[in-house]
Amino acid sequence: MNERTLYLFDGINKSSVKTIVEQIMKINQFDDDKDKKEKDFKRVPIDVIINSNGGSVYDGLGLINVIENSKTPVHTYVYGLAASMSLLIAVSGHKRYAGRLSTFMYHAVSTHIDGHLEYLKNRVDETQRLQNIYDDYLLSKTKLTQDEILRVQEHQRNWYMSPEEALSHGVIDEIV
Repeated sequence: MNERTLYLFDGINKSSVKTIVEQIMKINQFDDDKDKKEKDFKRVPIDVIINSNGGSVYDGLGLINVIENSKTPVHTYVYGLAASMSLLIAVSGHKRYAGRLSTFMYHAVSTHIDGHLEYLKNRVDETQRLQNIYDDYLLSKTKLTQDEILRVQEHQRNWYMSPEEALSHGVIDEIV
């Protein structure tokens, strides 16, 4: 299992995360087998290279669950853009890096809804639930504060951060 560099360059959806999820799981199985056979086996990290404008919250959270449960460390590298859901994926890495010309972007979860009133109410409740999950996760993995996030939601559509800002807010561990 030599190939441990995975790429997330598309919008986040079932097909774009499927390959990454499968590969992380295969690498973990390979490493588990090696760990049982070799006394001094050391897991080599998996690198996920990110340049994505975001996408489906559900699919992104699925990938984050796999990254978090990976025994083999997963390191995320932002080389380009980590926006919206890809921002959350970037902060899920066991170690987090960014190129010096990268950009990060946070914004509130969005949805496109139409239909009967009861359906609309249900979708609004679900969107709020997803927003809470997104924000709670981001706050737990960074130095961002609830006040900063609320300020962005109330006054800005998108909050863009440079690598230096991302580093100071604990979004990444290092600029490479």
